Amino acid sequence: MTKALSTRELLRGEHRLQIGHGRGRWRSALLFLLLLAFLGLAFSLHLRQDSEQLRRLEAVQEENQQLKARLAQLDMQQREAVGIQQQLVRRNGDLAAQVKKLKTDLAFFRKQQER
Repeated sequence: MTKALSTRELLRGEHRLQIGHGRGRWRSALLFLLLLAFLGLAFSLHLRQDSEQLRRLEAVQEENQQLKARLAQLDMQQREAVGIQQQLVRRNGDLAAQVKKLKTDLAFFRKQQER
């Protein structure tokens, strides 16, 4: 408990803060230790979350690289398919022209036989 000070002592500035002995000091120390424990636990959880997020980020980056490689492969396959299709269209046109010429020649030879 604190000592009651007189007005005279207060005016002289001779008063001092007196820390009570007993349970009050232990309560403060206990509260301080609990606060430190709570802060330590919060920091530990924060570090665990950071490491988990870092692991997720690395997994996403690896998946992104795999998807980019797959996209490049599919793009190359599509370009090859377009090239092959263009080549087939040209060849089909050439064959159609050849068939037309052969039909014309056949018609000419048939007329030659009729005479």
